[in-house]
Parts: sequence; C-alpha cells; structure tokens
Amino acid sequence: MIKAVLFDLGNTLVYMKPEETLQKILKSYGIVKSLGEVKQAMVKAQEFDIEKHCHLPAHEFYTQWNMLELKHLGITDKAEARKLAEEVNFQWFDFAKIYVYTDVKKTLQRLKQRGLKLGLVTGGYEEDIEKILPKAGLERFFDASVGVNTTGKRKPHPKAFKSALKRLGIKPHEAIFIGDDLAADYLGAEKAGLIPVLIKREGSPASDVRTIKRLDEIFEVLDEIKSWQVVMGCPTSSNGGGGLKAQG
Repeated sequence: MIKAVLFDLGNTLVYMKPEETLQKILKSYGIVKSLGEVKQAMVKAQEFDIEKHCHLPAHEFYTQWNMLELKHLGITDKAEARKLAEEVNFQWFDFAKIYVYTDVKKTLQRLKQRGLKLGLVTGGYEEDIEKILPKAGLERFFDASVGVNTTGKRKPHPKAFKSALKRLGIKPHEAIFIGDDLAADYLGAEKAGLIPVLIKREGSPASDVRTIKRLDEIFEVLDEIKSWQVVMGCPTSSNGGGGLKAQG
C-alpha cells in the first residue's frame, strides 16, 4: 500500500535561473558582466567537487563554490573574491526568483486530499529548503524534508532517502519517489527500495524506466500500482483516493 510520495526539489517542483541571479548581485556591486560571461563561468565552475565539500556548513560550501565562479569571471584576488563570494551567498535569495512548474500546486493538493504524506529529498541544504519553499508558496504541503546536511549524504546514497522515510514513519515499499535525475533520483530511490518515477518534462520519455512528462501524471502511476496490488492480493487503503501516494 502506497502511503507517501517523496520528491526531488530543483527541476522537479521548482527551478531557478542562477546565471541571472548572480549577474544581478554582481551588478549591485558595480561589476557588470554579460549573461553569457556568467553562464560560461558557471559551466567552468562545475569542476567544483561537491562530494568533497558537502560536509561543510552551507555558508562555507557556497562561499567556496562562489569563489570559483568569480575566479572564472576574472576576480582572482583571494581576499576580494572571498568577501564578494560571501555577499553573493548572503544575498542570493534576495535576488533569486523561484519558478514553480504550473502543474505542481494542484498536484500536491490532490495528493494531500488523498491522505498521502509528502516529503522532500534534495541535494541542497536544509537552509535552502527553508528559504525556497516559502518563496515558492509550497511550505504547507510537506510533512518531512531532508537536505544534504541532514544525513551528511547526497543522493543517490540510500541514507538520504531512508532518513525521509524514517521521518514519515513509513517503509521503502510504501513510498514513491519522483525526480528528474536518472542516477541520483531514479536509480538512487530504486536502490533504497522506493518505487521510482522519473519526470522528464522535455524530450522523449525514457523507454526503460517509469517516466512521466507532467507531475499530474503521477495519478496514472498510482492507479497502475493500485491495480497491481489488487491482482497480487495486496491490501489497499480505503482512505481518500485509494491509499496511494505520490517529492521536490
């Protein structure tokens, strides 16, 4: 019986345009860079070793990442770069716009109406979740959330998923996980024992994995699981929408 749906957050429920955010912050300090220059610097800064640094507190993690981006923008003086990187970190969510996919709020509301628990497992920090959800108007929907500093492990490590399950009080086979990254979300959730669903909003759906193009297609998946449970003789819930459940 499905009791919960867990979600990835970024590019599953919400998205941002980080290059625009960084460009605006730099401009507020009199540093004018084209959007192309900022994008290029961010691409080059992908050399930042996330796994090596994710044990750091959020402030230090993002400061070091910002410093690398600034280096690729020609700001090479370490003292200057660090001071500016810290300011970028402090002001990020003052400048950042959070975009919510159009199908998200109605889908989450329908899932809650079915009596399902909702959770988040993200590669960001708990501090990020606390800032993003209110700006996106999504804070009322979730019963549990897990960031990288919750467990010290990032997806696809099973510990990230199991921490959320523990907070929700459910077992792995009682939960669906929805995310946009095949390795971190789909395969990670599958390894942890959850029922994985890949959301691929653009392009052709993957043929060898359970895929949806819109979040509200999760109800079709729930119906399929319910039918399978009936055939297999598994108990189903009489609660709300069949006891099935469908995180970001």
